[in-house]
Amino acid sequence: KEATPLTLPGPGEIYLDHVGWYVPDLDEVARVFGKLGFPLTPIALHGDKDPNTGEVIPQGSANRLAMLEHGYLEFLTDVEGTDTPVSRHMRDRMDQYIGVHLTAFSVADAGLETARLQTTGISLQPTVNLRRTVEAADGSEAEAGFTVIRAGFDQFPEGRIQTLTHLTPAHVWQDRFIARDNAITGLSEAVYLVPDPADSAARLATFTGRAPSATDGGLEITLDRGKLRFIRADHFGVAVGLISTDLAQTRRYFRENNIPLADESAERLVIDAAEALGAELVITPAGA
Repeated sequence: KEATPLTLPGPGEIYLDHVGWYVPDLDEVARVFGKLGFPLTPIALHGDKDPNTGEVIPQGSANRLAMLEHGYLEFLTDVEGTDTPVSRHMRDRMDQYIGVHLTAFSVADAGLETARLQTTGISLQPTVNLRRTVEAADGSEAEAGFTVIRAGFDQFPEGRIQTLTHLTPAHVWQDRFIARDNAITGLSEAVYLVPDPADSAARLATFTGRAPSATDGGLEITLDRGKLRFIRADHFGVAVGLISTDLAQTRRYFRENNIPLADESAERLVIDAAEALGAELVITPAGA
């Protein structure tokens, strides 16, 4: 499905919106992913804004984003001195490994999606009116807003699983932050390396409302944009699939910037997890 930076899911659709790394140092993210060709947004703090009083409750996390035309990559760290469910979850997961611990989907109406999820037996946290202060494209101060539905942190060994509705997409997808030089334009899939693919696929199928299907390598769930794959491994981990509109340009960019490739062919380029803060990156051509 063709998408533009501001394409959002329509009624009944669900997109793979972004994946999130948990990292101890956002400056290190800028060094590593900047070299890979991703400009990052400035550091922003998260807060849960009461819609009635306007009071903002700190979430205990801060982020930077690598924006793509279709979706984005999020890098999250806990805020020193905070003790919230979010910051505790982040610290617990980082004690296990540094890498991708969050998968976020997007829908048109968070209220309707909450009602559906409440019928599935999945325990949900209270809905979060997530806000963060950003610099708008014209240089003014603005507020990026999201309505976020989170599964209970103990529900998914695969990590933090959540669905959101974008309220201010123009403040999120600002052209100046979208990657161009490396020709990588989209997030295509999250690949779960798990001990029991069928078990993990069943959990994510319930959360997304999409049935899994068998593939040669395991199981997959196809969304209205993007997909989830489940591959057997002796440990939990998440690899990230990305789309290039010009794989030759992507390969050339990596060579010119001395980015080592773990694998390369006419069909894909692979960056080892050690070169991408704990998550393997698999880049394939658009339409593949």
